[in-house]
Amino acid sequence: MTSSAGPRTLYVSDLDRTLLRSDGSLSAASARLLNAAIDGGALFTYATARSFLSSRRATKALRLRLPLLTYGGTITADPDTGQPADLRLLGATTVQATLRLCDAHATAEPIMHTFEDGRDWIRWRPERMTLGVQTFLASRSNDPRLRPATADDPLDAASVFYISILAQNPELTGLRTALIPELGSAAHFLSVDPGTPGLDWLEFHHEDGTKAKAIQRLASTLDADRLVVFGDNHNDLPMFAIADESYAVSNAVPAVRDAATRVINSNDEDAVARWITADRQTSSRT
Repeated sequence: MTSSAGPRTLYVSDLDRTLLRSDGSLSAASARLLNAAIDGGALFTYATARSFLSSRRATKALRLRLPLLTYGGTITADPDTGQPADLRLLGATTVQATLRLCDAHATAEPIMHTFEDGRDWIRWRPERMTLGVQTFLASRSNDPRLRPATADDPLDAASVFYISILAQNPELTGLRTALIPELGSAAHFLSVDPGTPGLDWLEFHHEDGTKAKAIQRLASTLDADRLVVFGDNHNDLPMFAIADESYAVSNAVPAVRDAATRVINSNDEDAVARWITADRQTSSRT
């Protein structure tokens, strides 16, 4: 369905350690290049495990126009208001099984993201403050989404759309094995995050709330006929699998580099923005 003017390309980038620099910021050069591309008609957005609030804080310099794929693709949000256009809940049975199994693991405790009262929240059980929960909360001390689950304000298991568990790898690996029969068709990822040394992340959500599924829905809405994606970590592999072209930044984990169409420069070298700029220049000449 490619027109004589060239394919209608949708560019989708992961954020942390892909589009963003290693310090979590967006460089002025990347912002300038991407804004020029967007102003010129480029279809660009990002897919991230971050929330709308956190991701938009990091990308406030971008004049984004397309929906943002947040919480790993579980919530597709308006780029200005954060209002969900699409929300996939995890399922109360899975949430209850997670809480029950974590009770048997002293160092593993879920951090639950919920959608209640018209907005998203971060929920946890204060009586089970593991190192993972403490680490997660310490970096979000002023986050307005923080809402502990207490006797006066209990968790509604049916409102959970995303779960994160931070713990040491052996603990998470064992917990994941025990959880798999309870997860049903839910998507789950075990990832390394340099920002939490010594603690890996086990994350899961609705099967249709992955980056790949959210990107496919968006591409269909936009009538895009070419999909180009960028990433660095294991949870980017599903979107690599559906893309026409996939590019790993040079600092990506080995599995992502191996799966990519090509490896480009690092996240600290504005690799994504420079690649998109060059690609559009090449397309305009053909």
